[in-house]
Amino acid sequence: MSMSNIEPHEEVLAQQFIDEQFIEMTGQPFDMRPAGYLVAVKIYIRPEELKTIKKEDGTEVTLYLPDTVRAEDKYSSVSALVCAVGPEAYQGEKFERSGPWCKVGDWILIPRYESTMVSYRGVAVALLPDDRVMAVISGPEDVESGKSAGNF
Repeated sequence: MSMSNIEPHEEVLAQQFIDEQFIEMTGQPFDMRPAGYLVAVKIYIRPEELKTIKKEDGTEVTLYLPDTVRAEDKYSSVSALVCAVGPEAYQGEKFERSGPWCKVGDWILIPRYESTMVSYRGVAVALLPDDRVMAVISGPEDVESGKSAGNF
């Protein structure tokens, strides 16, 4: 039983969406193809605009994240979007019962220091071994590193 949120018939659509996003950001589709058992993921970086609030007088105020905070996300974010999976990922005895832990288009949790971080066409991308995927999540917005948690 796969942990993936992406159904087999959705994989092509997920790849198309990822390519569209990369074309928007870089002018080119995501064409990195990880070797062997590696998984290529786009690190989640919070949007610049946090939210817009309406004041009592009817005016609106937009809150923005400082660039320094967003830059730190490249190194502290634990959420990532699966963009490509190597040809040998999720093969062998270890995965016979579970099948793939994630697929292209899934949002996942990753360990912060067990991947190779690169800037791929200016986008924060990590390559990590297939068995380092910690969880599949519905989206990255609700997840931050534990150091920012207010309640335990």
